[in-house]
Amino acid sequence: MKNNKLSWASMTALAFAIGAPSASAVDIQVAGDTTASIYGFARLNMAYNFDRAGPANETYFERVEKSDNEIGDQFRMAANTSRLGFRTSTPAAGSSIDTVFEFDFWDWDDASNARLRLASGSWNGILAGQNWSNYNTFVASTPTVNFFGTAGSNGFGSRLNQLRYTTEGFSVALEAPQVQLAPNADDSLEAHGNAVSSMPALTLRYEDNIGDFSYSVAGVARQLKYDTGNEKDTTMGYGGFVAGAYDIGPLTIRGLVNLSEGANSYLYLSGGLFNGADAYIDSNGNLQTLSGKGASVGLSYQISPHLAMNATSGFTDVDPGDEAVGGNADRVNRNAFLNLMWTPTDRLMYGVEYGYYETELRGERGDASRIMVAAQYSF
Repeated sequence: MKNNKLSWASMTALAFAIGAPSASAVDIQVAGDTTASIYGFARLNMAYNFDRAGPANETYFERVEKSDNEIGDQFRMAANTSRLGFRTSTPAAGSSIDTVFEFDFWDWDDASNARLRLASGSWNGILAGQNWSNYNTFVASTPTVNFFGTAGSNGFGSRLNQLRYTTEGFSVALEAPQVQLAPNADDSLEAHGNAVSSMPALTLRYEDNIGDFSYSVAGVARQLKYDTGNEKDTTMGYGGFVAGAYDIGPLTIRGLVNLSEGANSYLYLSGGLFNGADAYIDSNGNLQTLSGKGASVGLSYQISPHLAMNATSGFTDVDPGDEAVGGNADRVNRNAFLNLMWTPTDRLMYGVEYGYYETELRGERGDASRIMVAAQYSF
């Protein structure tokens, strides 16, 4: 991909999204012509939950659902989003073979577990391994202290095993399929355990900039299938998003719109924990797709060379299907953040943030709010 001009604010969004700006890497000369760099950060997150219990790093929308046992006023701390990465580059046939391996220690609910984030190699525009989904962008990602960020702000929002080809701003990939089937309300068909795939997902993306305006457009097509041994059905799901960011001096405005028909697995934060259900099995044993939509908007203002204010809000909405559908069908998620980030150097960040969350699941509404503080030391 060509080196497009990126604004300071766009680079900040990318840095907070991947946690590994190249400017903070430690370069090493290894055997032959291979060069390597080590990067990462140590980070502490702290959160005070006013309404419901939530981990230090993020809040799950299933924790925000209405409950008769709403326990609030809880404080949490965690350092398990700390990260370590390793890159190599070796000249080969007029290009270079580049690899990346990245780990952190994040797990659900502040548990610690060594986790592989990235493990991929690339040469001449061909990438193979685990990396950010091609159906994803950081163009519209407003920096947040919260680890998950804004609902609807990316595409898929995570990393997948894939084979990708990139030329200029265009990239196409075959990716590990993501299929989530909503269960029947009476659990007569165990849809989750019977979801299968016979082909990879196909994703396409084009990303570029025109002066101070950066944009990204992407699409995904994937198979939906279930097979219980006695019953089976297959259909297709599709999704697409458009994202943009515009720099006006110290101000950056960002936005994204994501639409889905049977591809809510790629609709960021549309479920209770992560992304939502794609389809359900009707009373005749046929797969029926679930429609979804999401959008986000954000503002970043550079108050001074070392202090930035960020405000962002987003939502996702998954259709209900019919009365027999349970799980994450008929769910609307919303969240919003307001933060200050102080970066006395490019290797150090302190942040404080207010976050608000709201979810509606089959007509039942719940909300919650919290204050987060973070300290991040990069190398």
